[in-house]
Parts: sequence; C-alpha cells; structure tokens
Amino acid sequence: ASTDGLKYAGKQISRSQMQPGDMVFFDTYKKDGHVGIYIGGGKFIGSQSSTGVAIASLNSGYWSTVFNGRVVRVH
Repeated sequence: ASTDGLKYAGKQISRSQMQPGDMVFFDTYKKDGHVGIYIGGGKFIGSQSSTGVAIASLNSGYWSTVFNGRVVRVH
C-alpha cells in the first residue's frame, strides 16, 4: 500500500490515544510523506533509506520535528 492510501485506511485518532500498532505520519518531502508503526513508549518502527528498518523516537530528534500528529488506527 502507498503512504497516501494508508492515511485513509482506518480511523484517525488523537495522539493522546495512540496504541501499539497505530500508524503515525510525518511531513517529510510532502505532507504525510512518511509513515511508521507506533510500538509504544513514544517510539515507532519505520523504514528509512539511511538506516533501513529501525526504531526511532517520536519525542526527540528529527522525527519529532516532522511528526504531524496524524495517527490512524486500522481495525
């Protein structure tokens, strides 16, 4: 699935209601240009060309600056 398709694949929820398995979106090269899977504890798993598949923080560093607050839960 494409990132554009995933942002409408489920129900948008608030950041305060995030649970492991929810998709989190980032404004990188465009709005909602990158998606990751929230794993809890303020962290997500994603695939980046620079690191490959890796765990990163939503609360600090680069990803905290581009996290746009869109959280989608697929039932």
